[in-house]
Amino acid sequence: MIDKLTCTDACKDIFLDRRFVVLYNFTVDTGEGIAVTGKNSLEQRVRDGLLFDNYGSLLTERQHAACNMVLLQDLSLAEAAEALGVSRQGVHDLISRARECMEGADKAFGVIVLTQKLERICEVLEENKSRLPGDLYTTFKKLLGA
Repeated sequence: MIDKLTCTDACKDIFLDRRFVVLYNFTVDTGEGIAVTGKNSLEQRVRDGLLFDNYGSLLTERQHAACNMVLLQDLSLAEAAEALGVSRQGVHDLISRARECMEGADKAFGVIVLTQKLERICEVLEENKSRLPGDLYTTFKKLLGA
């Protein structure tokens, strides 16, 4: 029996079974209760999108093109490889290096975390709008650019 199987986009449809949970690049047999470290597909896709939006301009032209095709347009590695004229491994390497670059930039600058904190502050401000004096609420909204 297969406990854990590395899964590419092409094989995800094959393993969509009630016993399996498909995670980003992994298929886990839920019957055995195997824990996989890492992020699930939705969390990883959101993070990739945020990184690309904020730091995509730091990438090389080929890294940018590969990330755009695979991460945003949801093309397979094979489709992106054909469009770029490289192998699937080449596309994978381009995306891996791009992620490392973008994660390093975010670690240095912290734009994503700062943006998330500001969004949370705006939410709290809206939730407590009725308890705040009008001028204080308006001033904070202006400062936050919301």
